This record gives sequence, C-alpha cells and structure tokens, in this order.
Amino acid sequence: MTTTAPSTWEFSQQFTAEFQASRTDLQSRLAAAQTNSTPQTLQDLSSRLARLSRSLSDATGSLPSYDQKLYETQVKQLEREIEALRTSSTGKPRFSFKRKSPASSSVAAAAVGADLPPPIASHSSILSPPVNDGGSQPTPLDSTSTPSGKNLTLQGHSSRYILLSDLPLSPSSSQTPDLTICDLTNCIVNLLPHFNEGYSNDDTDKSKDSPPLFGAYHIRNLTNCIILLPFSPGSALIHSLTNCVLVLGSHQFRMHNSQHVDVYLDITSNPIIEGCSSIRFAMYPARLNPDLLRRSPLPPFTIQDFSHIRSSPSPNFSLMATKLENEAKPWPLHKLTSNEELDKGLAGLLPQPGAPVE
Repeated sequence: MTTTAPSTWEFSQQFTAEFQASRTDLQSRLAAAQTNSTPQTLQDLSSRLARLSRSLSDATGSLPSYDQKLYETQVKQLEREIEALRTSSTGKPRFSFKRKSPASSSVAAAAVGADLPPPIASHSSILSPPVNDGGSQPTPLDSTSTPSGKNLTLQGHSSRYILLSDLPLSPSSSQTPDLTICDLTNCIVNLLPHFNEGYSNDDTDKSKDSPPLFGAYHIRNLTNCIILLPFSPGSALIHSLTNCVLVLGSHQFRMHNSQHVDVYLDITSNPIIEGCSSIRFAMYPARLNPDLLRRSPLPPFTIQDFSHIRSSPSPNFSLMATKLENEAKPWPLHKLTSNEELDKGLAGLLPQPGAPVE
C-alpha cells in the first residue's frame, strides 16, 4: 500500500491539471462561439467535449470520489451549454434526427478513437494569461486579465493588497468560478466576504444558505504572500509556495513542493502534502469567518505526508499555537494603501519575516 500511494497522488495531480486545462480551453471556445457559431465550430466543440468525457471515463477509479463527481458535473454542464448553443444557432432544426439524438449519444459516438487531453504543460498557458512585458509593472486587475468561461485568474502581481472588488466577480452572479492564483510576490489577497464591502451578509439565516464564491482553488508560485480565502466546496491544489500564509476552506487540500508555509484550514478531509518542508497547520480562525461560531466544530484533521510514508512522525510539518493565539494574530483584514503598511502587514504574519523581498 505504501508504495502505490505516491503514484496515485501523482496521477491525480496530473490528471486534474490536464482536465482543468482542457475544460477551461473548451469553455473559452464556447464563449467565443456565442457570437459567431458555425456548423464547423459546433462539431469542433462536440469533439473536444468527447475527448474530455473519454479521459474522465478512463480515469474512473483512480481519482478521489469527490473529484470524480465534481468533474462529471462539469462535463454535464458543458454538454448542456453546447446543446443550448446548437439549438440557438440552428433555430428550428432542419433534420429531425439531430433533435431526437441526446447530447450524451453524440458525445459517446465522437469519443471513439479520440485522443487524451493536451499535456500538462499546456495548463499554465490556458488557465493563466501572460504577464505584461513591462518588467515589474503589475498586470491590471480587470476582466482582461482573466480567461473566458467560469474561471478567474489572479496572476503576475507584486506588492499589492487585493480585494474582491478588484476581481470581475459580481456578488449576484449565478456562476461559481474556479479561482487560480499564481505568480505573486509580496502580496496580501483578502477575498473574505465578511471583510469586503458589498459581499458580507449579516443575516444569520441567509448566510447559512449563501452560495460559495469559488468552486475550487489552484494556487502556485507565490513568495512572501498572505492569502485569505473563503470556503470552497471543491479541492485546493497548491504548488510551489515559499514563505507564505494560506487561509482557506475546502473539501480537499493538496500541497506540492512548498516550504515555510503557515496553513489555516477549514476542511472535511485530511490534507495531503508532498515534497514540502517547514509547513505548519492550524484550524481556520473564527475571527476571519464568524459563521464558524454558529456551527458544530469539525473533527481534527490528520496531515498525510506522501514524502514520509513511515511510522515515525514526519519532520516536514508541525501544528501551530493554540486556537486563542491564532485568533489574536494581526490579521490584515482592511486594505493597506502604502508600501510601508503592506510591509508591516506581511512582516506581522509571514513564517520568515526577515526573508528577502524580491
């Protein structure tokens, strides 16, 4: 058992990256086709959906059950959107067999002999638009810095305090996008609804039923950053963080190749790390989400280190101070406008306050 765990983890990580890259690419093409749809476009969309569906079918049994169900739901949603586009593009169908054939049948037929999704190397180019060529000049925070479809990307910023209002996200939106955060240095990202004007909900009963702002998290390549995120019903996939503080809630948590990271979790499963060192874990502070005080506490989680599969304790992670001490920490919950304020906010929480600023 111990020898197969890392390979299963690696397959799941790779498949997730490839699947989400292909899905995001398909959503981008689908969004572009809304204004210029042709029979060839619809055929291409259906073929790409078939490949995506086939790859998910082939991976059945090798993915966590929650991820499997989530990806199946995403495929079904794409099927509905493509079929809606087909209907709106053709008006009254000229051929009755197109009208009678369910979307699932066309997907299965097109899947015969289909190739697997694009390689994992395409993940960053699809999910994340390129950083401006202006050197240290940060990418503007507007809708042009995010991909089409139901995904948001926050990328390529330095020395910024970022709020929900900086993202192209409406509090009344019916869609639940995935959020990608990558290539940040010396930033504080505060996406907590209770501390963002226009997103908090003081009605206790309504707050319980509020939909999540984000479906899943993809976070990579961060240095000297504090990331404050609300609960997501999906997975949190973390790669290559150095000297960071990460506060989030998710159904599953997986961290790769990171060091000197403090993680505050609200989670319903056991977090997994691999290739990591100096990681410290604690429970999600109720101060950052008052809704936690109105529910039964979750059972303590057990960290699984896939780089230390043996009976002795892992040297790669530890547990942080008491809950009271974590609540009292100087959380930067309000916007810091000057570089001096930002530096103080970072130094008050980062695991290595004296780490060099890049």
